[in-house]
Amino acid sequence: MRLSSGPGPQRSIALRWQTNTPWSNDNQPHRIFRSRSGPNGPFNEIAQVNVQAPPTYVFTDDGSDRISADGNTSRPLSADSAYCYRVLTRGRYTDAQLTGLGSLTNLSQTLCAQPADTTRPCPPALRLDSLNCASVQAEQFCTQTNFQNQLRWSATSGPTCDSQVVGYRIYYGRYEQDSLRLLTEVATPTTSYAHQNLTTVSGCYYVTALSRRGQESRPSNRVCNNACAVFALPNVFTPNGDGKNDVFSALRCAAFVEEVRLVVYNRWGAKVYEGTSRELSWDGRSSEGRELPTGLYYYEVQVRFSYVDRNAPPNVYKGWVQILREGNTQG
Repeated sequence: MRLSSGPGPQRSIALRWQTNTPWSNDNQPHRIFRSRSGPNGPFNEIAQVNVQAPPTYVFTDDGSDRISADGNTSRPLSADSAYCYRVLTRGRYTDAQLTGLGSLTNLSQTLCAQPADTTRPCPPALRLDSLNCASVQAEQFCTQTNFQNQLRWSATSGPTCDSQVVGYRIYYGRYEQDSLRLLTEVATPTTSYAHQNLTTVSGCYYVTALSRRGQESRPSNRVCNNACAVFALPNVFTPNGDGKNDVFSALRCAAFVEEVRLVVYNRWGAKVYEGTSRELSWDGRSSEGRELPTGLYYYEVQVRFSYVDRNAPPNVYKGWVQILREGNTQG
């Protein structure tokens, strides 16, 4: 008889054994012995299995001891320990001329095994330092060319979670509709991460914990950051080529802008200019390139910001602006 093992569910050990004997071991009790102290024992009988037919006899040890005659050794199996087993079978010849020989016993070899640890850590609790758009001023971003998101998390615990956490995985998606992908992995005791060199703060994150045996927790709470709409326009500009206030553009600077669409009308409602660009910078010319005369013009600006929502509609700004040109009459 030959005994083998494999990982069982929930930190258990699955035993399998096969027999190659001239007698039948079917419909007989198979006795399972376990040692918690190593291959030299002592061995305690923990179960009897009445199997009906091969080819493979099976038993899963979860740490219980079902035979109390030699003492009760029941307690959960530890992923940090090895356990040793023997199986004793009992069989009979099926040949009528040999049935008088009675039952025959056969002991397997000693096999030691360690349970697989399928216990996962508890998911961390995640928080993100997000922008307070109510307090954001345009000048805060005038000198910035890239941004960062600061993540912080803390470990959580529970009776069914593995407390031996050795690292964390950070997942990221640019849009809230995205499936988040692995960004990086950090080792304990680190519980923070600065996601740097971003073109926008918009994005979503979650964090998972990793156990010493490589089990990954469920995702933490999902957190998202969103860009702020910082956009203000002047009501006059002077496109006279002196290098000062020559274009109609956002005051100071506009942060997190992806696209700007500008439509300009004269005082009679005729469209005189329409264009789309990465940044607003209108030089006071018509769509055909003709200089527009001094006067009052009305505009509609549609601005697409780099929001966390992929399908967010553009922000719309409507108002008036005056063109002043030296020597021109009002248009």
